[in-house]
Amino acid sequence: MYGLWMPTVRAPKPFLSIEDQIALLSARGMTIESPVLADQWLRAVGYYRLSGYAYPFRSPDPADPAKLTDNFVPGTTFAEVIGLYEFDRHLKNLMLSGLERIEVAMRSQIGYTLGGHGPLAYEQSHIFRPQFCGSIGHTTWLSVARGRVNRAEGHDAAVDHHIANYGGDMPIWVLTDVLDFGDLSKLFAGMTSIDQQQIMQWFSITPPLLAPNLTVNQRRKERKRWKQNPPLANWLLHLTIVRNTCAHHSRLWNRRLTPVGTPALAGLPGFDGLPPDQFENVYGTICLVAFLLATTSPGNTWTGKIARLVDSSFTAFDIRTVQEMGFPSNWKELPLWTDAS
Repeated sequence: MYGLWMPTVRAPKPFLSIEDQIALLSARGMTIESPVLADQWLRAVGYYRLSGYAYPFRSPDPADPAKLTDNFVPGTTFAEVIGLYEFDRHLKNLMLSGLERIEVAMRSQIGYTLGGHGPLAYEQSHIFRPQFCGSIGHTTWLSVARGRVNRAEGHDAAVDHHIANYGGDMPIWVLTDVLDFGDLSKLFAGMTSIDQQQIMQWFSITPPLLAPNLTVNQRRKERKRWKQNPPLANWLLHLTIVRNTCAHHSRLWNRRLTPVGTPALAGLPGFDGLPPDQFENVYGTICLVAFLLATTSPGNTWTGKIARLVDSSFTAFDIRTVQEMGFPSNWKELPLWTDAS
């Protein structure tokens, strides 16, 4: 149609044999120490997935440093790309291990807190925030929750037991075990401030200390903001995305994630080294998981395992650095890590 802009459509990239893939990487400046080993990795993992780990090794365009060329920086080796992939794989496994304990604790806390209003409290829109009904809508959320029950029927003994003995209505402490983590985070976000504060207190999430020079009105506004926008709601959204990233085997180590504001973290242990406004990278996520595990799993060794993995992996790298994950240069000297050693 005349005058209508149409995007340029390019043909898909041509198929390349494994031999051609290795030749292309080599032509672009990557050192292939062992073609046999490269063949094995490219067949087992795939060129496309590995290219996500090779991408940071590309050299900047001299004409526009913000862009990267197809060529690799001098010193790039296939071994370091694989090392980065393996580091990310182990990091995701540790993340899932920590997130599992946090997720189970959230299911328990939400089931117990809402259960205090009644076994079927989740069906009553009036015990939630009005904006819960105005965002995704309580009716929509409830429909999704019932869909999770239908999905679990025939596969979950607890669900089958309640259907057989009490009909199709699940008490909240059973329902929370069949909800997805994303459903759970939406449910928490829709709870009243009183119920949210009860759960946050269990996790030792306390309001930040207010500056002594604030006026009475300013203090009132800060307390109101804390109640209206509880940080745990934002944290759960962030952790849901991280969990899904790990579960779907996507790249995590240098990914930009859902931003989490840091002012609410002031005064809480373990968040030293974060930027003053917000974090979007995996270092902040690690701090967040470590903090929540302190309540969920006292005496855990998770942070120490993360520290050993990061230190041993990046010591072996010539080009990649921990700063790309948001780690401060003095991270080993911060209390979160010295206490874990």
